[in-house]
Amino acid sequence: MIFEYMRPPSFGDLFPSRYAFKYLERGMRYVGWMPPSRNNPNYWIYCAYGVIVTTLCGAYLPFGFFISYFVDFGSFTPGDFLTSIQVAFNSVCLAVKIAIVLPNLWRFKKAKTLLDILDKPCFQEGAGDEIHRCVARCNFVYMVYQVAYSSYSALTCLSSVLFGSTPWGFYIPFVDYRSSNSRFWVAASIEIIVGSVAVTLDQFVDVYPVIFGIILRTHIQLLIKRVERLRKNSSQSDNENYEELVNCIKDHKNILEFAEVFRPLVSGTIFAQFLAIGLCLGLSAVNLLFFSTIWTGLATSVFIIVLMIETFPFCYISELIERDCIELTHAIFHSDWVSASKRYKATLVFFLHQTQQTIAFIAGGIFPICMRTNIEMAKLAFTVVTVFKQMNIVEKLT
Repeated sequence: MIFEYMRPPSFGDLFPSRYAFKYLERGMRYVGWMPPSRNNPNYWIYCAYGVIVTTLCGAYLPFGFFISYFVDFGSFTPGDFLTSIQVAFNSVCLAVKIAIVLPNLWRFKKAKTLLDILDKPCFQEGAGDEIHRCVARCNFVYMVYQVAYSSYSALTCLSSVLFGSTPWGFYIPFVDYRSSNSRFWVAASIEIIVGSVAVTLDQFVDVYPVIFGIILRTHIQLLIKRVERLRKNSSQSDNENYEELVNCIKDHKNILEFAEVFRPLVSGTIFAQFLAIGLCLGLSAVNLLFFSTIWTGLATSVFIIVLMIETFPFCYISELIERDCIELTHAIFHSDWVSASKRYKATLVFFLHQTQQTIAFIAGGIFPICMRTNIEMAKLAFTVVTVFKQMNIVEKLT
């Protein structure tokens, strides 16, 4: 079933945290990013397929866009040019993000191993339903991204074909789509396939930080609840209470390790998107305000939505994670430790000290990943629109 991993929890059939990446990994497998074991007879064929897909969509596509501006610039209408160039800059950003993600795909496997360790005490203490809901929420988020990105591809392809132009206008060697009707359909088909796959790859590298953030938040919140229950069971001995505290410290260490596994990926890809979002949003706004028809306007509007969800959700989740870390510190301090043994108090102080530093993410080691940074980067779009108006670029393009 397509929606199997979004179903509500049922007794005796609960999803572990690693299932949050189910749809994402399935998509990555289709584009050649999840090779089978080396013992598989199709291993090298699959790797060759993955190299071809990644090279076309991640390496050739940015060059194809900018080559077309030198070779065939005079044939662009203003609307077609802006539709093309707004995606061209995003394709450069996609190439950078792919270069960051591909060498680090091993981190997904390591992260799932850590999630299995974190899941064990949660299921033992009856928190399996919350883990299951987190997994279903992550897979639902993936589907939302899938609908948004696929809608953009479909609307762009439909609007271009209706008006007799290719969807994105990147350079295709040996194919002049204006020379004949058959060549037009050949060029349009190539662009639809390559462009749609590129949009899908962009979806993969944009949705995994959100999934990672949701899982991380869930396990921090579950740890907070466990800390709040420390020494609340009067039937437990001092040694059992101490053992529970030590287990909470171990789980906190595993949570920090899980965050560190994804930190380089999140930092690099969000940094690349921060650099591109203002320019891409500005070009899209100019296209939408001055040159769009009904169909191209719909496609551009969806593209603006896609640009916003590339950074906004994780920036928001990142702030919530920092807030959860602070709540964890408060939960430790306000737990029932006054009448505990000296050994318990000493260990609690160590735990409290370990949680003083919140989990924060820095994009490229420069920009803090938060709502303020996201808004500041998005505001660059107004600068782009202002430049277009003040320099009369709109009239010149027309």
